[in-house]
Amino acid sequence: MIDRRQPGLGAVLSVAALAALATLAGAAAAAGQADPAGRAPDRVLAYPAPVGEERLDVDRGAMGAWHRIQKLATTASLLHVTAHPDDEHAGMLTLASRGWGARTALLSLNRGEAGANAIGPELFDALGLIRTRELVLSGRYYGLDDLYFTTAVDYGYSKSVEEAFRSWDREAVLEDMVRIIRLNRPLVVVSRFHGSARDGHGHHHAAGLLTPEAVAAAADPARFPRQISEEGLRPWRVLRTFRGGVRVDEPYDVAVNATGMSPWLGDTYQRWASRGLGLQRSQTAGRVRTGGGRYFYERLDGIGDGTGAGARAATGIAGSFFAGLDTTLRGLPTLLGEASSPEADSLLADLDRLVGAVGEAFDFRDPRRAVADLARGLGWVRAAVAALPDAPETRFHLSLKERQFEEAVLAASGTTVSAELAGGAAGGGEAVLAPGQTAAVHVRVEAPESAEGDGATAWIASRGGEIVVPPSRIAPRPDGSTEATEVEVPATPAAPYFGRGNVSENHYQVSNSADLHLPWRRPALAAGVELAIGGHAIVRTVPVTASVARLPYGSVTRRVEVLPALSVSLAPGVGIVPVGGDDDDAGGDGGSPGEPALAPMEVRARVVANAAPLSAAVRLELPQGWATVPGTPGIVEHDFRTPGEILDAAFVIAPPAGWRGEAEVAAVARARGVDHRRGYRTIEHRDLPLARLWRPARMPVRSVPVADLDGVRVGYVMGVGDEVPAGIEALGATVELLDEAALAQLDAAGGADPGDEAAFHAIVVGTRAYAVREDLVEHNRRLLEYARRGGHLVVLYQTQEYVPSEMAPYPASLPRGAEEVSEEDAPVRLLRPDHPFMAAPNRLSEADFDGWIEQRGSKFFTEWDAAYTPLVETHDTGQAPQEGVWLTAPVGEGRYTYLALALHRQLPYGVPGAYRILSNVISWR
Repeated sequence: MIDRRQPGLGAVLSVAALAALATLAGAAAAAGQADPAGRAPDRVLAYPAPVGEERLDVDRGAMGAWHRIQKLATTASLLHVTAHPDDEHAGMLTLASRGWGARTALLSLNRGEAGANAIGPELFDALGLIRTRELVLSGRYYGLDDLYFTTAVDYGYSKSVEEAFRSWDREAVLEDMVRIIRLNRPLVVVSRFHGSARDGHGHHHAAGLLTPEAVAAAADPARFPRQISEEGLRPWRVLRTFRGGVRVDEPYDVAVNATGMSPWLGDTYQRWASRGLGLQRSQTAGRVRTGGGRYFYERLDGIGDGTGAGARAATGIAGSFFAGLDTTLRGLPTLLGEASSPEADSLLADLDRLVGAVGEAFDFRDPRRAVADLARGLGWVRAAVAALPDAPETRFHLSLKERQFEEAVLAASGTTVSAELAGGAAGGGEAVLAPGQTAAVHVRVEAPESAEGDGATAWIASRGGEIVVPPSRIAPRPDGSTEATEVEVPATPAAPYFGRGNVSENHYQVSNSADLHLPWRRPALAAGVELAIGGHAIVRTVPVTASVARLPYGSVTRRVEVLPALSVSLAPGVGIVPVGGDDDDAGGDGGSPGEPALAPMEVRARVVANAAPLSAAVRLELPQGWATVPGTPGIVEHDFRTPGEILDAAFVIAPPAGWRGEAEVAAVARARGVDHRRGYRTIEHRDLPLARLWRPARMPVRSVPVADLDGVRVGYVMGVGDEVPAGIEALGATVELLDEAALAQLDAAGGADPGDEAAFHAIVVGTRAYAVREDLVEHNRRLLEYARRGGHLVVLYQTQEYVPSEMAPYPASLPRGAEEVSEEDAPVRLLRPDHPFMAAPNRLSEADFDGWIEQRGSKFFTEWDAAYTPLVETHDTGQAPQEGVWLTAPVGEGRYTYLALALHRQLPYGVPGAYRILSNVISWR
């Protein structure tokens, strides 16, 4: 990862040794193997180090040094297991790391891909990238040392663990959990969940059940033996396992109280943690959760007295998971059941005394006074590792302590290392380089009063450890800068190490095991610097960064990415060919020449140049029988002059007359003799590291027996963001997004008179709009008046911010715990088969609910006035019938409809029934 010693290299290396070991280091990192002698594998203490503005103030200066010194005094470590981002017991983690000094790790079974998104239109895998980054941001507040994920994908809300294990490969999830335990080797594992039906969510229940099973399997060499024989891991016996979800009136073994004040945070641990948790804005909308702070846990192994008193002892951290365990340095070999040596015993005892003395004497006004003792301790811990050749577990934990000592020395000395592109951001003002380019990198070391000698040894490496620029001495200038080093940019994998072919797959495929389970790939380019401080060599590795302008908010620091020369992507994500309301959609890829022509379709190929100048030619690869419309281009050529330049090439294509079935359209951008068939969607939100969702430049197309909406005009009130407007446009309608000004003028324009060409045939309120649009709440009466004058107001699913008794035309109830149907194949019954919405222009049936993705719908009305007519009923296994999913009622001359079906999840993936339902609802007039 970053911000630590070069993977696989020892702490003290000469320039020659660095160069000689570069290839070996890269190979070891790529394999992700642990050293048989007991050194830490590459994915421990691998939390993504902050760059630029990501670094918290409490982790800088004297406070940052104090936090790192705290961690030297204990060998306590814990792994907290959750199901999704934002499940975590944030206060407990913060107290454990920032209060007790424990090494803390968090394991989330998935990345929250199927949650709702309160900050944008991203769903599924794009949302998973956002929630991963939000959890990294929150974890900085908690003080996490490590963050891991399995390859399981969040496929949506699950009401039972049985459903979870039908969707997930239970053994694959368990194998991932075992690998993570064997990698991290925590003394204690703490499950967030109880492992019973009380957990409420099938994923939560699964996490609670699998945690103790994974702990047992991690200790058994017969379970997942390839991790041992091929990956170089060793079995690991966790000393204690706890589970959460214990109620206040139930027996417990440990009570964690995070409501105490931290003098170095200036707040309670719980409130500080809540600030971090609130930054998971896609789920919290930026709200800070207050209250709480007391957590109760039951021990699943060993004997406890059930009152919390059984954990008290003279050693360890009193009243915690570690009470009764000797978590001092000198007690480490005995704690791990390994033989020590007199030399190691003496060194570890001296280390305990030294760390205690450093803590007692620490001066917040001058942290540098601690450097000499910390450097001495670094030497002792290295000597202790050398004195324990036959104690691999003790060596492992001491190697982690060695890295913590290095961090403490650097923090107390005020030493900083950075590597920046000379002249600012490349790639059109972004932090982007292309393979084969030459870039100048400044490596900067600022440690004027702590470093020894006339400089430091620096090098630049690519992802995986390949040395791009050989080690050389750098001499700092008075302003802290150095001469720029020229780098020829190597080709490195640009897409995430995990991905899936489509949203129906519930596990990611992994392309490169070197980064497996980490939040994201290690940086494409990193600078390593070997420093001499207090007579000891310390190697520091940092990503190469660039400053990117984000006016009017100033600039942000980005990690430099290495991207292909061209990125090519296609829009829309799926092509829909309306073929008439109730035509037979079977019959292959062709049609009779005598049948009427089908409507043409516009396809847009977006090409982004990451290298320039270069010339490119963009074309489509069409299914058999398809063709570009005469008079429109079949190939688009363009000369890219600057990096970051974008070409949006529009093509108009048409299927053959009578075409039915499914096919695929692909885009190809050719430049410098190379075909580019893959591209990315950039996902950027304030305060979050940039993400890119990579996809092949391919677009599935399918015929749908649905009446088109040619000539229909729809107003759309966007909420948190969705792709429903694109689905409406795919049916031929014109969509106008209604902002605050448009809502304010609704009485004067876009009325409901069917004879008025400016009238909207329907106004649709997007998902969760009432939760994020204050102007919508303010102008809600105008929408109701639009319906009374003859319009059709369609409200898609909302959360509890929508109060039907006040905002809908007739009373209804939408409580906080409103029902949903999470089984995407749950049975559906049409309650009014002859209702106009069911009968025209498309005759709907239960078959229109086949092939749905993730869920049927969410946030149903629970009670409603007799004026409403419920149209369908659906329910999960064991759930009472739900009729509040789709209701409609006459309002004056018009109509109001509440439609809580998950159309926003179906339309982007071309689910035919969703388009047919949408067509019926919008064409009511």
